[in-house]
Amino acid sequence: IRNTLLSAVKKTRLSTTTASGAGSRRSITIGTDLKTSSLTLQAARPWYMSPEEGSNDATDNAKSMTDLLEGKTVAVFGVPAPFTGTCTNEHFPPYQEMAQQFLEEGCDGILCYAVSDPYAHHAWAKSLKNDFDAIEFVADPDCSFAQAYDINTGYHDTSLGERSIRFSMLVKSGIVKTFNYVEDASGDADVLLADAKANK
Repeated sequence: IRNTLLSAVKKTRLSTTTASGAGSRRSITIGTDLKTSSLTLQAARPWYMSPEEGSNDATDNAKSMTDLLEGKTVAVFGVPAPFTGTCTNEHFPPYQEMAQQFLEEGCDGILCYAVSDPYAHHAWAKSLKNDFDAIEFVADPDCSFAQAYDINTGYHDTSLGERSIRFSMLVKSGIVKTFNYVEDASGDADVLLADAKANK
């Protein structure tokens, strides 16, 4: 098992070069302070039918990078789209199963990011029986975060339009410590957990 894990880490590390043009393996540069960005993400949520239930306004549900990351060690994984096969069957389940292990290795939380409207992202999380206390879901409705950090890409052949690459990263108080361009979705949680162990 150890050799398999180390092999997966090595394979993924070879895929984490900084984007420099079309066809390159895109990534967010190690050492980037995400808190310096004024971009916000949206809290995944249901559509509220009355003000008493909650607000649907984007401004009321905006999550700044400081809100999400300051003073915390956060394991972030990005999926191209909710309700799609690989994201549902291979990428998310290991994080769900290993959520407690991330906490034991010093992470304060786990974020699941997707270019999506917040309502579909929330509905997907509910369908997966997600524990929102363990894994927080955040949405990037207009792809602005992915575009700003050059991790956007097109999935037009499968009718998904512009989304993000599949990725994961360990972020400590807003500083990107590791970034993984994910090719093996089912093995990604193991790779990021190894990152967490190495950066305690």
